[in-house]
Amino acid sequence: MPTPPTPGPPPTAEQVSESVRTLLAEVLQRPPTEVDMTQRLTALPGMDSLHLVQTVVTCEKQWNIQLDEEELFDVRTGDDLCTLIRRTANAQEGTL
Repeated sequence: MPTPPTPGPPPTAEQVSESVRTLLAEVLQRPPTEVDMTQRLTALPGMDSLHLVQTVVTCEKQWNIQLDEEELFDVRTGDDLCTLIRRTANAQEGTL
């Protein structure tokens, strides 16, 4: 599992993207280079509903955030998930 960030400024887009890509690769047991962040999460080879839940829960713990369930329904790709994580982290830091 990726290491939690140290307290400080909200994560950058690059930090979140790299972390989510690494997490998805671990969950799917694939190299990170094989994880296309623009592809629908449900279309990633080996992805199922349990893997999706595991991914979301791990992201919430890693970034110490609570993702809105309604907003999660709009997440289609890894990039979408990264955007939601950053938006939520920024809002909780009061920097949005």
